Amino acid sequence: MLKKLVTAALITSMLILPVNSVGPAGHEEAPLPSQSQDYIPGDLPAQTGAEESMSPVLHAMLLAMLNHDVRHFDLSDSELTWEGLYNMLSLYGQMDSRCDEKNGELFLLEETVRDYAAALDADFETLGELPAGLRDRMNYDNVSCCYLLVCGEDDQVQVQASSLRTEGTALVLSGALVDEVEGETLVQFQAVLQPRDNMFGYAVSALSITG
Repeated sequence: MLKKLVTAALITSMLILPVNSVGPAGHEEAPLPSQSQDYIPGDLPAQTGAEESMSPVLHAMLLAMLNHDVRHFDLSDSELTWEGLYNMLSLYGQMDSRCDEKNGELFLLEETVRDYAAALDADFETLGELPAGLRDRMNYDNVSCCYLLVCGEDDQVQVQASSLRTEGTALVLSGALVDEVEGETLVQFQAVLQPRDNMFGYAVSALSITG
């Protein structure tokens, strides 16, 4: 049942609701997709856009920022970065074909976790050990070289994109984190996405809460 709920949440989170917006002069406005696409981590469709592929990443990072009461995602803050990574893995990791799920627990190889960390533009080697505050939900097994995580709950929150523009080689994505149940906007955000040779196609180089 939990997997079905998370699957439904994943599909919901991929529904990007475009609105009309005008980009600053000198920037090319990229069109938002008219139809949603299912996103399966580790198996990115060739034509999936930045909004779809990076929605799980932004969802996870914004939840971590709200929990830490910060307005800018600081990659040098290892506790914040680890929590963003945990959120991503616990909410979306079970959709990865490399994940082994048993009784609400996820078993992920270190290689898989590194793949997800790449979307945060984080140097996995410098993240350090898991923070003490996460060890009730996430642990590392030295024997199997796997991470063991508690599967995340479906909180009915989704990312909605409002505009996307190019700035040099980067994309600037603006949008909101919305509570579907209450029908309210939790926060508005702006993210800078850099093209990367990873399974998401991009990495978040900057993320700020704007409202």
